[in-house]
Amino acid sequence: MKVTCVWQSEQHSAFTDLIYFEHRWWCAFREGSTHMSLDGGLRIVISEDGDVWQPQALIHWQGGDLRDPKFSIRSDGQLLLTAGMRWCTPVDARESFYSIGFLYDLNSHVWQEPIMDDLGKDTWRWATTRHKKNVYSVGYEGRDSAGCLYQSTDGLYWQVVSTPFFPPSVCYTNESSLAFDDKSQAICLTRRDARGGAKALLGKAEAPYTQWHWKALNIPVGGQKLLRLSNGEWIAGFRQINYRKGTAKTVIQKLDLVKGRLRPWLTLPSGGDCSYVGMVEQAGYLRVSYYSSHLDAQARIYLAVIPLTTKKLSLRFR
Repeated sequence: MKVTCVWQSEQHSAFTDLIYFEHRWWCAFREGSTHMSLDGGLRIVISEDGDVWQPQALIHWQGGDLRDPKFSIRSDGQLLLTAGMRWCTPVDARESFYSIGFLYDLNSHVWQEPIMDDLGKDTWRWATTRHKKNVYSVGYEGRDSAGCLYQSTDGLYWQVVSTPFFPPSVCYTNESSLAFDDKSQAICLTRRDARGGAKALLGKAEAPYTQWHWKALNIPVGGQKLLRLSNGEWIAGFRQINYRKGTAKTVIQKLDLVKGRLRPWLTLPSGGDCSYVGMVEQAGYLRVSYYSSHLDAQARIYLAVIPLTTKKLSLRFR
């Protein structure tokens, strides 16, 4: 396994995603003064080989903090970037968030102006997953505090599929990563927060994804990404916190859908403020983007390249 620092600056760099598009690697993340500052912009960097990275775009929103950029390739082949925006000064007590989408113009090589659809108001649609001709996302916060599954044909204008989406819980239920199996069953890995940790949720549904069945997993997760590998195995990348020691690591674990359990596989070089992974399988390798502040408390962006064809993995960091 090789781990490379993709990006570092004086800014807090965090909340990554990764995709392979038009024969290049694209990594998106937020840059801001701090983890929760209201001045965040979306930084996009690209690479031909995954080793040398160049800045491609930096997107800011006047009066808003952009966060959680997530890629998807639409059924028409266009590159989609979705994100959440926090108003620096809320429009009113009921509207502090806005979920927005950007399309990449292959002719001009620039990102188009963001689309703000009406259903993006006062919700945080976190992560976008394509399945067949549609893309899906789960909203939380604001009016979607009970969760809402959204569907879109273009990733810009959305419709409600299922709400309330989360099962009843006394915990704060929020970030959700979706994936689909080869029979179109939807799988959802959902984060829950509470003092001392709250176990994550695993949801399953058949099309049209209006009836969900949930169970609690064996551990908490944070900043997670769910992925089904080409060999049929399910993996999840996330932040794992040791609440007794007050430490955190970014890990990749294998998910047993039948038993509803996550089990250890890999721990990436990480610590402190970390996680929010992007994961792509290609040509026998798993590539994982993530951020971490383990070296000197400065949050940086990393890329791990993991061979999937060997049983033993050795770590190489540069």
